[in-house]
Amino acid sequence: MSDILVIAGTMDAKQIINKLYEIGEKVTVMVTTKLGSELIDHDNSIDIYQGKINKLSIVDMIDKVHPKCIIDASNPFSVDISRNVISACKSTELPYIRFLREKVVYEDYDIIKVKNYEEAYESILKYKGNIILTVGSKKIETFTKIPDYQNRVYLRVLPDWMVLKKCEKLGFNLRNIIAMKGPFNEKLNEEIFKYCNASVLVTKDSGNTGGVVEKINAARKLGIEIIMIERSDENYENKTTSIEEIIDFVKKIIKK
Repeated sequence: MSDILVIAGTMDAKQIINKLYEIGEKVTVMVTTKLGSELIDHDNSIDIYQGKINKLSIVDMIDKVHPKCIIDASNPFSVDISRNVISACKSTELPYIRFLREKVVYEDYDIIKVKNYEEAYESILKYKGNIILTVGSKKIETFTKIPDYQNRVYLRVLPDWMVLKKCEKLGFNLRNIIAMKGPFNEKLNEEIFKYCNASVLVTKDSGNTGGVVEKINAARKLGIEIIMIERSDENYENKTTSIEEIIDFVKKIIKK
């Protein structure tokens, strides 16, 4: 039994879980990867379930732990997960709140903004030289269409064996894979981009706490072209960028 079910996928989720722990709430957490579970500080009072997050798995978890509400703190780009959580909440009549970190504030005069991975790929075709991808592993197959991608494309991905297996299966050069977990400061980004001899950086607008500004600043210092995949403007009925508002929401639900 848990009062709160948290769908986790970011460092923000870790902060939310820690806050809930501090106020004595019983929390159950769902993550998609082993690495995600290892990032959460917990003891036996926090139950963590790792695996695929879809509507069926969410409903099963609701039946198992009987939470009073669900906090969706999945990655800002995990729109499919959020839609499944919302659907599960509606079918079980559970209160739902979406945490979305604030979008990046930056000067965008030199940034090519695209709507999705396919547009990012099309933009890359205009440039020569090496490419550093810092967009995760979810849709990296899109970039296998780049000419000579085995040699030109460098990937910075999480150090997870499933991710590395996917990269290898897609034919990416293992020597071009940088498996590291952030956060990355500006200087480290700069050194990594130099190592890749990158001409183009592809990143996502994953939010102010997602390390995007540090990547942009490093790329600008080195004269690297920047392609940014923007977030989709999903119309969430109940969302916030404030962790304190998340805690207030929980307190109101628990008091009922």
